[in-house]
Amino acid sequence: MGSLLEVDDLHTYYGEAHILQGVSLAVGEREVVTLIGRNGAGKTTTLRSIMGVAQPAKGRIAFGGENIAGREPHEIARRGIAWVPEERRVLPNLSVADNLRLAMLGAGVKDAGGTLLAEVFEYFPRLKERIDYRGRFLSGGEQQMLAIARGLVAKPRLLLVDEPTEGLAPILVQTLTGVLAEISRRGGTILLVEQNLEVALALSSRLYVIDQGRIQFSGTPDELRREPAIQQRFLGV
Repeated sequence: MGSLLEVDDLHTYYGEAHILQGVSLAVGEREVVTLIGRNGAGKTTTLRSIMGVAQPAKGRIAFGGENIAGREPHEIARRGIAWVPEERRVLPNLSVADNLRLAMLGAGVKDAGGTLLAEVFEYFPRLKERIDYRGRFLSGGEQQMLAIARGLVAKPRLLLVDEPTEGLAPILVQTLTGVLAEISRRGGTILLVEQNLEVALALSSRLYVIDQGRIQFSGTPDELRREPAIQQRFLGV
């Protein structure tokens, strides 16, 4: 299995703060790979750097064999990476349908016969029920569903998902975990940022533990389960 995404020795600064200090990771085709760590560990900055929102000072980001480090976010998106940010960024004055249509327009995707929307509504039947609701009238869980749906309608080769279960009730966490698992089962490739260890272990083919901008562990869920010292030191478990 070849790597779709390869990040090598990534260094990113915010001002003078050295946030990422040599992060390296890889995501293979059809994999779910999770980057897990405490708040402030560098998880979101890694996604922002891959997406071009934060420009790395050093390092290589290869997507499909092409170095995309330093490119603008819209260029990276057009190459097939979709980003679902932690803050969701649902457009509050647009309906569910218009949020999704705008995401397709931005990605240059056409939905002949509405088949793409129908596929997304298979994952999220609740959104179909809310299709005419404006974003601001959706619950937090529904907004998270819409944020992921906006990523999916871009038909990405790689989906970056940042903290999808943060602040959600357990039943919604279970729902979203099931949806991400189904996306993977249908051939989707996901790089997930997550703090919930149970979710990460359930979904991932491989995991990276990050702390203070450095990768401290990489391995399979079973390998991480066998490392209670790693869990306690870097995840507070």
